[in-house]
Amino acid sequence: MCPGYDVELADGWILALGKIITSRQSRTVVIHATITSCRRPELNGQTVVVKWSWVSPGRISEADIIASARRLAEEDCPRMLLRLPEIYHSQRCDGLVLPCRCQEILHENSDRILRVMIEKELISIRKLRNPDMLAQAFKAIFECYRWLYEKAHIMHRDISVANLMFHEVDGKMYGVLNDFDHALDFGKKSVSASKQRTGTKPFMAIDLLLEPPEHLYRHDLESFLYVLVFLTCETKQPFLKHPEDKTTLQQWAELAMLDLYYRKNAAITEGAFPPCKHGFEGFKASIEYIADLFTLGFGKRIMHGAEVRMATRQGISVPDFDDETLGGMVTFDEFAACLDRLMVPLGNEKGGGNEQDEEEESGDEEEEEAAVRL
Repeated sequence: MCPGYDVELADGWILALGKIITSRQSRTVVIHATITSCRRPELNGQTVVVKWSWVSPGRISEADIIASARRLAEEDCPRMLLRLPEIYHSQRCDGLVLPCRCQEILHENSDRILRVMIEKELISIRKLRNPDMLAQAFKAIFECYRWLYEKAHIMHRDISVANLMFHEVDGKMYGVLNDFDHALDFGKKSVSASKQRTGTKPFMAIDLLLEPPEHLYRHDLESFLYVLVFLTCETKQPFLKHPEDKTTLQQWAELAMLDLYYRKNAAITEGAFPPCKHGFEGFKASIEYIADLFTLGFGKRIMHGAEVRMATRQGISVPDFDDETLGGMVTFDEFAACLDRLMVPLGNEKGGGNEQDEEEESGDEEEEEAAVRL
């Protein structure tokens, strides 16, 4: 987007814009940029990521949510700082004039405001070709999600392949949970924190594909399952128990919501995900155990519904069902126990820049990335 143009922001920030990383429905554009001038000399010349977003005026800004989490991490759990995005600058742009080509993409909507955020560049988790390192990064990001929910009272609500990242600091690799556009701060519910559907379609929880209920943390845990499947299973091969059905993981983004609902329901309840990629067979057990948690939980919910109907006819009452955890089946502890089957200890995060297998065709990777975008 507008490569070569310079944009001057508040507080002395001047950026040379680079290429578009992603564009979402003309309301969010994420681009590479180079810092040409700022009040932090150590950052001059550094490549960063800049997000331009037209957002609802009543919504808490992404930068504020991340800043709140980082402040708490400094006091409560410093190691989480390396698993959260690092924001260099953010601002609301009431009078920013962009080059005409930028305006075509970021067209103004009368009920939205433009926010700009500059953050440290991260690397997609898809770049981790080593299964042990992928397991380490994935577990670390899950641990970050759990800490955010339990300690910072922040629910991410958009777990997807695109939002799981990593970076290297002092030769060590750390998984990072990125992109808090749809995050909800429990203590500061904004006007947009309703039952509207949030997430990226291929990774959305089954419940959210129909008339969406309130977003629960177990919906995000289900999204983690789909991310793990996309990262470790063959995305171009048919599902194991239905080879006659030519639908693949790559095509999930193209399906209508109702069709995707039935496909995901069958994949989870029948254990019918595609085979794992070569070298990633060790993830199979975790995927199956997590899927079984949801299968058992959905079964409990169906049985409870029948019990309620029967009790109503008899004029008696039955205990409420814990829908947040599907009757206690899908909890943080249960999910963590499934991930422990990957047999890679958390906290042993090693650098991996030189251990990556760079032989994979870049064309296939770009095709897969395009397939799972909104």
